[in-house]
Amino acid sequence: MTSITLDLNGALKGYFKDKDWPFKIMMGGLVNSAAFLLLKVNPTFIPLSFAMLGLSYGYILRVLRQSIKGELEILPDWTDAVELLVSGLSWLSICMGFGFFVLSLLAISLLFAGQTSLLTMTNPSFLFWAESTFLIIYGLVTFFKFFLAILMANFAEEERMLAGFAWRKVVRRIMKKPAVMLVAWLAGLTITAAAVVLPILTMIGAVLVPFLSFLAEVIAARMIGQAWREAQ
Repeated sequence: MTSITLDLNGALKGYFKDKDWPFKIMMGGLVNSAAFLLLKVNPTFIPLSFAMLGLSYGYILRVLRQSIKGELEILPDWTDAVELLVSGLSWLSICMGFGFFVLSLLAISLLFAGQTSLLTMTNPSFLFWAESTFLIIYGLVTFFKFFLAILMANFAEEERMLAGFAWRKVVRRIMKKPAVMLVAWLAGLTITAAAVVLPILTMIGAVLVPFLSFLAEVIAARMIGQAWREAQ
């Protein structure tokens, strides 16, 4: 546990050594805000909103790559937008595959329930079906969130599409240092959740959510990168 703590402390301390970190975080916050606002303005802007998310994830992948190499003294620059876009969109397409898998299981469960009258609340088996479906879907979503966080590190390190499907390699890496991986993921998840929830409690702080959440995502990515590197 000591080595895990030291790694997380290193990610936090090294974060603010970059003199340009406020500008780089502001850029990420603006990109995320643009993605959200474009979606709210008009649904026809969905492709452009998706592209903005691609830029954001492309930068997070660059942060991960840098962290895996042990370069924690400075944050990466927002250079080569095309590279960031291609990298981020490639990763988003992989995530969508996992999302479609979960949705397909939910659809199958609903179709089965519809064919067997389980959707009727008067059916004695309705409660069992509803609870078991919810627990299975919730469990899968939670597991995939953890797995995708580690898979993202492999994708960032190898910089090729096939790395997003190297599931056996990722499982083996997780099994080498399960505690390190789990603590790094949970710590990043907690920081990201706090960066979203706490500012929303105040009307003024809510404006800062896109920037604070992006800052937290970068810190979380650096933690995962170090955990991945330690498990090599």
